[in-house]
Amino acid sequence: MPLDLVEPYQKLLLRFVYEVASLAALIRAAADENTPNGQLEPGRVVPRKDGKKGYLVYVGVRRYFALKWLYENTHDPRFAVFNAYVDEGLTELQMFVRAKMENEDEKGERQGLSVLEEVFGLFKIRESVSPEKLDGELRREFAVAEKIDEERAERLFRVESAAHFRFRLAHLESLCTIEDDREFYLSAACAAGFNIGADHMEEAVKNRDSAYLLEWFRRLFPEFKEPEKAAPTQQSSTAAGSGNGGGGAEHPGKEQEKKPLEVHKKAAIILPCPVCSTEKMILLSLKVLVTEVPIDPRVTGKRGIPDSVVRYQSKCDACPKEFYAFVEPLGGRRYAAETSISGKFREPKRVVEAVDLRADYQEDVWQKIVEGKVVGTVGPHRPTDAGK
Repeated sequence: MPLDLVEPYQKLLLRFVYEVASLAALIRAAADENTPNGQLEPGRVVPRKDGKKGYLVYVGVRRYFALKWLYENTHDPRFAVFNAYVDEGLTELQMFVRAKMENEDEKGERQGLSVLEEVFGLFKIRESVSPEKLDGELRREFAVAEKIDEERAERLFRVESAAHFRFRLAHLESLCTIEDDREFYLSAACAAGFNIGADHMEEAVKNRDSAYLLEWFRRLFPEFKEPEKAAPTQQSSTAAGSGNGGGGAEHPGKEQEKKPLEVHKKAAIILPCPVCSTEKMILLSLKVLVTEVPIDPRVTGKRGIPDSVVRYQSKCDACPKEFYAFVEPLGGRRYAAETSISGKFREPKRVVEAVDLRADYQEDVWQKIVEGKVVGTVGPHRPTDAGK
């Protein structure tokens, strides 16, 4: 169908951002005699109901935007056509479920929807949905959609983008119980920035002020200034010292120095199991040096540090399933990391910050330490939200 007769179904624009450059390149490369416009997978559309001629696309929106981009930039008439099946008589919920299922199987340039995008999609069609007809995960997502409005959803998406993190459904359900905006965003940022699992959201809420350690939090939420720490009074300082042989009385008003937390493991990379999300801790020591041998044997060879991705096979402590971790050092404590059931090579894109670890022997857990502060724990797995 002609591209100018098609436009997106506005309520079913499920993604916060539609990035189409890479998909457009693939479509252009696939264009041939058999598939002139290069679109290998048809989309799905419904006829307009406003009396105008044309169709609204609800499955294959990225393909539509990619073809539109190609046509506007090349003026090649091959890309002025959109391939799609025409559906009729569907409710908005039925279209949403089809679009959701279409994106559950990530392959090639197809990108799966995040839980936050699914919740945001339900928020936009909530007026046409009967909650009593929903069940299972869809009912849970709709309950979250009724409590997280458009502004909160969009700001949570910015948190995900800054932290290279995706909230799971249990994360969002916990956040929905928080009414105060400052506490809500601090808790969300703490969970995302320090990779706190959905099973441990109470730690993110408890340690929410640790979000101020994240550079991007101040940039995204300038209205939430870090509270100034009140200076200790002479009376409290004296009282604190009186229990130590009266030494505090000699230095009234001077705050007692706190001993730094003991660190047992430094610069640990924390990765989620791709099946159940239980956290796995690894320490990576990688030193690779390449020396180029020049043709002239009298010339000293040039040395350099190559880009390198480590593939490591591991086993989950909870499932227990075997999986692969792909890790690339980015400098300092920053790493690009991905986990997958498949051992097929993949370029890691998710950026994580290594943390220090302290053993809490009373609770039998590892504590995550950042700049001398406890920001969460890596504890026993409690499977409340596996896979989501």
